[in-house]
Amino acid sequence: MGVSSERPDVAEATASAYRAAVVHRFHEPLTIDEVRGPELGPGQVRVKVEASGLCHTDIHAAHGDWPVKPKPPFIPGHEGVGTVTELGPGATEVAVGDRVAMPWLAYACGVCDYCVSGRETLCLKQKNMGYSIDGGFGQYAAAFSRYVVRVPDGIDPLDAAPLTCAGVTMYKAVKVGGTRSTDLVAVFGVGGLGHLAIQY
Repeated sequence: MGVSSERPDVAEATASAYRAAVVHRFHEPLTIDEVRGPELGPGQVRVKVEASGLCHTDIHAAHGDWPVKPKPPFIPGHEGVGTVTELGPGATEVAVGDRVAMPWLAYACGVCDYCVSGRETLCLKQKNMGYSIDGGFGQYAAAFSRYVVRVPDGIDPLDAAPLTCAGVTMYKAVKVGGTRSTDLVAVFGVGGLGHLAIQY
């Protein structure tokens, strides 16, 4: 990602030059910078972002709180929703014009024991949106077509965005737990994740 501290007030955003919230140093405020979008690699798509949720993980990323830290400068955000504007080589899962969501798990190898057993979130080669690759806190983002999820046109992007993190986390828990609609369950903490567990 190329970053410039100059912010044009009039220039229109394009896929090659757009504004994004950037972490330059841990524990400092994000800055709104003009960034140069990366060339799309194999299997990637460019997405014009409509909305991006804020997860507490984004705050941890911006503070460098965890042992495996993102490398500044980087663009946080792993709850992005937008429209595909460009396809990289070999990106066949979606088309230009598709509305998609970009989740935390941006990429996994697909062939390791974890991936083939449905536990791709443990893949040692995984890439994470807004952490190991630039995320959705910009006007555009690059994502892997195998890992974006189509979003129907009628769904508000502000409603869809948190489903890519808290929503997926709770949905997986309900599926793995074998929970049925007639089961009596307890949800401890009805916050960002818990309120979605109740709805599922």
